[in-house]
Amino acid sequence: MNGGRYIKQAIIAALCEHPDQEKYKARAFSGENLEKVMDALAEQRNTLTKADFFAQDDDGKYLIDTPGFWRNFDKVLAIVSKSGDKFTMDDFRKPLGPTEDARTLLDSARQHDGLGKIFKQAVWEGRFDEMERLWYYVPTPSRRQLFQNDGKLDISLKRNMLSAEGREMPEDRLAKAGLTPHDVYQAFTQNGNYEDVTRRLAQAGDWMRKEYLLLPDKDGYTAFYEQGAWDRYNDLHKRMQARGEQFEVSDFIRQMGYGPNMLTRAYERNALQHVFAPQHWVDHLPEMTGLWSKVLSGWKTGSFTVREFDKSYAEAESMTYGKLVDFTRFESKQELLRPLNPDAVASGAEKPVLPIGLKAFWDNIETVQQKLSNMGARLMLSDLRQTSGELEDSCLISAVKFGRFNDVQDIVRKAGEKVSMNDFLSKDRHGNTALNLLAERGELNQVFHPDVWAGRLDEMKTLWTHVRVSDRVQVDFDQVEVAAQQATLRLQINDDFDFTLKPRKPGKKP
Repeated sequence: MNGGRYIKQAIIAALCEHPDQEKYKARAFSGENLEKVMDALAEQRNTLTKADFFAQDDDGKYLIDTPGFWRNFDKVLAIVSKSGDKFTMDDFRKPLGPTEDARTLLDSARQHDGLGKIFKQAVWEGRFDEMERLWYYVPTPSRRQLFQNDGKLDISLKRNMLSAEGREMPEDRLAKAGLTPHDVYQAFTQNGNYEDVTRRLAQAGDWMRKEYLLLPDKDGYTAFYEQGAWDRYNDLHKRMQARGEQFEVSDFIRQMGYGPNMLTRAYERNALQHVFAPQHWVDHLPEMTGLWSKVLSGWKTGSFTVREFDKSYAEAESMTYGKLVDFTRFESKQELLRPLNPDAVASGAEKPVLPIGLKAFWDNIETVQQKLSNMGARLMLSDLRQTSGELEDSCLISAVKFGRFNDVQDIVRKAGEKVSMNDFLSKDRHGNTALNLLAERGELNQVFHPDVWAGRLDEMKTLWTHVRVSDRVQVDFDQVEVAAQQATLRLQINDDFDFTLKPRKPGKKP
């Protein structure tokens, strides 16, 4: 019903001192709309909301993009608050036009001297971080002009807002150690004094907190702008973990204005391998995959590829779940095949994680094999063909990636089985076959061992056709084929002749 909408537009136009406010009043109370207006009033539900202020009129224009809106912003804020709503960073960055590059409410504030109305405690109560992120979308000249603080937020405003949230301002905490944010930035420069800064913090009973590392300077840059911060990333993370701190996904993607976020900086500084180091994500596996999903496709072709991530994730998964298994004390083979995350599997939140799919299992394979032997049990190829973990690799492929194919061969030999051509051609989630993974590790000689293919020459020859030409230098296939033929012949001879000695009849001399 247009009646209620026209009333709201008339009220907003008057409130914002819109130059065309009389037009909106006239339209709301014109004869043709009067009946609709009366009906709208009768409904008694015509309260103004934030959405009404952001609504377009019949001509597609926004009433709030006027100087009067900013002169009366406090009144607007009171109305919005009364409706149970609040202004957000996205509201101020929303295009006031049909295209993405149209001016925003933040642009309107700059033009009409409204920035001081936005960056007030009343607007952002309990949401300092959101206000700070919006601040860096304001061009530097306007930021410098507003608070006269070299482009940074007013320090009193920051202190009061954080205090209201029960937080101490990082700058005040640093001051207790006789340090400033600039000292933190400088600690990671080429001629930095990292050891001195960490020593002074320790003397004050403090440490290199996450909040110090993420303090934005006047341009919105943090300590991770410097290469030195990435060079010391593992040490920083270790110190933080000792104090119960952890970088969250939100920290890596936190955008300060239009500058690169922390994840982008990691790529630029060739440091993604530090970000995704397995020890940093123990017990935080969903967050690890969540952050990886934010890495752009073009970034995954450099020093840290999809393959490298899979390796790190598998190790983090092993560190997380390996703690739940004592490979020296298990009591049955079935314990090695039972999911370690049954509740998450039942809810559909996670894929089954099997002990035999963990790196920790293969690192303890000799102990495991000995215990199984003592129990009169053994692992089978069917066990290794099961998939495990978020990556859904078969346990056989996981073993290959962990460099444990020799142990796979030992398992199947003891079980009286052979790894089949189909096993070698099975794939991980990226389409990499076990055969190609072994080739990349320079282990094709383990695949094409003559004794492995005794009695299976045709299968061996077929598998050889799947070996990439560039990898064939690892094996003298002609020599292997001859040796495999000889092994096959020996196998046939053993099958044809029974060398079991028959017992002598009683009374006969030998």
